[in-house]
Amino acid sequence: MLHAIAALILCTGAAVAQPVKLPPAQEAPRTPELATAHALGSAFADLAEQVAPATVHIEVRKVRPLSTGMEQLLRDYGLPSPPDTSTGGGTSTGSGVIVSPGGRVVTNHHVVGGATRTTVTLHDKRSYEARLVGSDPRTDVAVLQIEGEGPFPWVKFGDSDRLRVGEWVVALGHPFDFQFTVTAGIVSARGRRNLARDEIQDYIQTDAAVNPGSSGGPLFNLDGEIIGINTAIFNPGAVAANAGISFAIPANMVQRVLGELAETGRVARGGLGLVTKDRPATPENPRPGAEITRVVPEGPAERAGLRRGDVITAVGGEPVGGSNDLRGIVLATAIQTDLTLSLERGDELLTLPVRTRDDRDLGQTDFTLPEGAVEWGGLILTPVTEDLAARFGNAPPEREHPGLIVLSVAPASPGAAAGLLPGDILLQVQGGDLPSVEALWERVKGRRSATVGFWRNGGENLAILGGLERRDGAPPKGQPQR
Repeated sequence: MLHAIAALILCTGAAVAQPVKLPPAQEAPRTPELATAHALGSAFADLAEQVAPATVHIEVRKVRPLSTGMEQLLRDYGLPSPPDTSTGGGTSTGSGVIVSPGGRVVTNHHVVGGATRTTVTLHDKRSYEARLVGSDPRTDVAVLQIEGEGPFPWVKFGDSDRLRVGEWVVALGHPFDFQFTVTAGIVSARGRRNLARDEIQDYIQTDAAVNPGSSGGPLFNLDGEIIGINTAIFNPGAVAANAGISFAIPANMVQRVLGELAETGRVARGGLGLVTKDRPATPENPRPGAEITRVVPEGPAERAGLRRGDVITAVGGEPVGGSNDLRGIVLATAIQTDLTLSLERGDELLTLPVRTRDDRDLGQTDFTLPEGAVEWGGLILTPVTEDLAARFGNAPPEREHPGLIVLSVAPASPGAAAGLLPGDILLQVQGGDLPSVEALWERVKGRRSATVGFWRNGGENLAILGGLERRDGAPPKGQPQR
């Protein structure tokens, strides 16, 4: 309207119009509370600007590789490769963070497991191929190396043991592939366990918005230090989406896994050399615990004076609700770590020090062959459970019928020739799912060879077992057949 009036005045030959001067804006006085809010907002903005260059978007190409046995069969008979084993397959995305100027990247195992090609894209849009340095499915931590000239922007780890409930945190990732998204929240809880398929858990719980695609992304404190790697969300609905509860692997655990993968390619686990069962709370004794059922000779537990029948109720002051709690706490510690166990021995309350050893040196002291295991093609098989999958470090996929897990493979057997390993999970045989052992016998009835789809390291693979004993019926239930 003002411009129209000015034009009208000019057209009529009147004096040149002057710009209308509006009164200066009346600035509201800034209260201390408002000043604090502005300072916090600036702190978040400064933090995002500081750490974003060190975060990466990860794109993973996955295919279904052929086992050695199937490759040999295709060569021998001149058969074409299945279409999704060479150029086919799918892609998935995730998040990561650069933790060294040389381009070392930390992410989740489930983001890069089974990958045949991995590409990382930086905040400034540069893209590089990345190779897998090492991966640990038991903690869901993986380490990549960027294949490019450094130095790269990077951020350091903070001390997650000093993290306090209620402290502000900032997450950065790529939810639903909305790249380089920043969210904020507080630490809701610490020490969350028994929440996911990963065997070793000591999660930080936050209410920062984390969604699919944010897996492997960093969780920062307000000093710009990594205090966790986002790995899981809780969602009560059918669709995975933020519900205000997300979980991160503590930075101190990530650093230990990172160091051991880089140095030795494997991660040593703390072990005590004992087997326990749950001792639930009762009206007479409201404190639950883990009751010792076996002590390994010459192991740390025996040397510390622990006995069969002792009930462990706390480790280092952290309450133990049962065997899973105890196992999770111990496995999360490094070897040669001094722990203080609180236990009940009859009416006595005792405190005993014990030093962990490498769990592999102590053997699989808590593993027994499940009832109902069967043998087929040199494989000892049983329905997969989360506990068994965790023991072998092979988290099963989300599906209606999880399949059968391989407990052992006989040398020179059809299973061994096909390249199958203990811990592999058979998902399908002859194109059919395996909801039970009985379903296996139906699939292989009368066959001397069979095509198997199996799960390993976060990806589905194919194998062919040949030279099988021809079966016309199922063996007696619960009896391994040889």
